[in-house]
Amino acid sequence: MRDSAERTGSAPPSPPTAHLAARLTWIAPAAASLIALAKPITAQTWPTLRVDPGAVLLIVRQVSRRLPGVYPSSASHRPSLTTVLHDPTILDSAADLLSQPVEGVVDWCQPDVQPIYRACVDIAHQAEHLARHGHQCDPQAAWISGLLAPLGWLAICATDTNAATACLADPEFAAAPTACQRRLWGLDQAAIARRLARSWQLPAWLAAIVGHLGLPADAVRGLNVDTALLQVVQAAVIAAKARGNDLGLPTVNPGLPSVTYPPPQPEACSWQDPYRQPWLRDLLAVAAENRRLRGEPLREGLECDLDALHEALAEQAHSAEERVRTGKLLALAEFAAGAGHEINNPLAVISGQAQYLLSHEKDWFASAPDGQPRRVLEKIIGQTRRIHSLLCDLMQYARPPAPRRVGVDVPALLAEVAASLRELGESRQVRIEVHAPSKPLAAQVDVEQIRTALSCLLRNAVEAAPADGWARLTLHDPGNGSVLEIAVEDNGPGPDPALREALFDPFFSGRTAGRGRGLGLPIAWRLLRTNGGDVRLETTQPEEPTRFLLTLPRSFESVAPASFPTDPIASPRALAAVNGRQSA
Repeated sequence: MRDSAERTGSAPPSPPTAHLAARLTWIAPAAASLIALAKPITAQTWPTLRVDPGAVLLIVRQVSRRLPGVYPSSASHRPSLTTVLHDPTILDSAADLLSQPVEGVVDWCQPDVQPIYRACVDIAHQAEHLARHGHQCDPQAAWISGLLAPLGWLAICATDTNAATACLADPEFAAAPTACQRRLWGLDQAAIARRLARSWQLPAWLAAIVGHLGLPADAVRGLNVDTALLQVVQAAVIAAKARGNDLGLPTVNPGLPSVTYPPPQPEACSWQDPYRQPWLRDLLAVAAENRRLRGEPLREGLECDLDALHEALAEQAHSAEERVRTGKLLALAEFAAGAGHEINNPLAVISGQAQYLLSHEKDWFASAPDGQPRRVLEKIIGQTRRIHSLLCDLMQYARPPAPRRVGVDVPALLAEVAASLRELGESRQVRIEVHAPSKPLAAQVDVEQIRTALSCLLRNAVEAAPADGWARLTLHDPGNGSVLEIAVEDNGPGPDPALREALFDPFFSGRTAGRGRGLGLPIAWRLLRTNGGDVRLETTQPEEPTRFLLTLPRSFESVAPASFPTDPIASPRALAAVNGRQSA
């Protein structure tokens, strides 16, 4: 910084001033601010530091480098800045910068720069006040953004106070501040701020405000900007300008309600050059090391607590999602049961009346040509039977009968289900495979209900697979002694990710309208849940097969001999036979 006593008062600063300001390594904090950082952090530390632009910049820069998640665009994820002040890297950085050549020193108590400093503090007060009165942004972030909004001005002051005061005194400044800055400095203050934001790696939310303060919120939505914070700072700049604290910052009216806030009281100013305190570097180094020694066990404990909280949150989120899905499907089941009952009654009347008319065809419709009444009545009866069949499927989902559980040979059941869908697979040119261990594995379930559930899932896989594709049943024993896992897979494209939440909803079908009732997966889910099992769609990579994973309660009792109807393929030997026929 040039001494203000050396100014001529009339000679304008040289154009390279802005380029020197844009290459600053820092704006030096006051010695008192660095001492406050070195002391144990208390509730009074931040109020002491926040009026020092250099100290605030030092903190924000280190936060951005070491803790990139701090102060993101979303205000809901911002931790308390008091917590951040415990980071010893802030002290390390200050000690390192003090060991380099003197740079960025500016005495904010000096009369020449007081108008600029006063404007910064006024904007910060206004922004914090607006943030505290319901404008949905963090008051600490609002203060920081308001204080550093004129970052280009702060850098010019730290480079050459003559340049800053000459610009404020220029006759053209009031009418065209940006043009005046470019003429006297070489760049305007916003351009300087943008260069420093990139050089100092300021957080994106702050860089967007100091570099794009004059843009409307809609124009910066793609720049990782907290638009609420931007609008608060814009309103604060306008309010400070109305009180005479005008640095020519380009702004737009954000349309926020005006809030009258008294001007801040002048604070006692005491500034000491940190470079002239020879013991300060050692103090910062010792304080950083002590903070590390004190914080290591605490950090390890906090990290363990954080891991535990993360696991608990993940488990809670999963269970909450599962509860919501189960509740939705159960509610749909109750609705389906009521609707099915109400529809079935008039449907029976329609069918009965149509059959009654058909029985009197010869008496009542003898004069009708070509048997047209018979064809019409048979069509009515056929459609009522179709609706009745759909209602039966719907009631199987809505209110399945209580399961009659017996020990079931699961490999044999898989072979039977695969064989029952063999003709469907052949007609669609889809190979059906069954993979199961050779040892007996039993489940305690209702045979008919689980056969139906498996058939629904395998049919869905066959219909989803492409021509010359495959569908597969794979039995797995996870070894925990309580469940058996069955994977139902196909090599089709899989459901659209946007539709996965609705896969088990009744009447939802990913196929073209009119193809499929959308009851197969809901019935499978309902029957498996009724039998103490479950089914879910596994998350897979794009090139991997589509996989539904179902679980069945395992049984160690002997398998009931009457579990299956007499069938030559309903045995473990059928596994090879099924795979062999499909391969052929």
